[in-house]
Amino acid sequence: MPEIMNAQNLKFGYSRENTVLEDFSFKVKNSEFVGLIGPNGSGKTTILKLLSGYLSPKAGDIFLGKQKINLLSSRQRARILGVVPQVISTTMPFTVKQVVEMGRTARISPFLPLRGHDHEAVCSAMNEMDVFEIKNSLFSQLSGGERQRTIIAAALAQEPEMLLLDEPTSSLDLGHKLQLMGLLKGLQARGMTVMAVSHDIELMAKYCDRLVLLKNGKVLASGAPPEIITPELIKEAYGCEVNVIVGINGEPLISAEIKAAEIKY
Repeated sequence: MPEIMNAQNLKFGYSRENTVLEDFSFKVKNSEFVGLIGPNGSGKTTILKLLSGYLSPKAGDIFLGKQKINLLSSRQRARILGVVPQVISTTMPFTVKQVVEMGRTARISPFLPLRGHDHEAVCSAMNEMDVFEIKNSLFSQLSGGERQRTIIAAALAQEPEMLLLDEPTSSLDLGHKLQLMGLLKGLQARGMTVMAVSHDIELMAKYCDRLVLLKNGKVLASGAPPEIITPELIKEAYGCEVNVIVGINGEPLISAEIKAAEIKY
């Protein structure tokens, strides 16, 4: 299957003394659902910012299809990538509908009015993320979960080929969390590529085709969830011993009882 994204030999640090990534390589295939997991400080969010073009690597290249990401304009990137950040500003003086409509600037000039299909894409995205009923509410007055769902709706309104999400369920209640993951799985079934960073290992194991386990800015392991969620790899990455059981659908689950949990920081 062709690759939609290919990161080759990336090096990045926020200062000369602080190297976050060293010789990092990563590929994502079309229509794949990938979950990036790992302990705090393993480089998950930094990787997402590099792959989205928000940060530039000190060395190495990132390709979207056959094009280098740094040679694409922001609008060209937005037609391929829909990015949902973890931190969302609460000071935007816009309504929910206006925020979602901003996603269409990837498809039309910001100086042109929305037309038929644009309105359809915006309404569809708001309905899918359950924010249509609050479309006239100010974004700055929303709860954390409502803001998160609004930003995801804006990304969906872009109609991108791939979604990059940083902790997309962190502010959502259980119902909206499951709704979102089911929606992402449905988008994948329709051909969209999805990559999400999350601390929720079991949720990623349930919905993702492939998990990438990070440690200290490097890929510790990559594969199907049952290959990654093992007592040995969890101990190596997180520094704790756990039991892993199999769920009713075959997904790996970390049991509630943690054995000799000695977390290493």
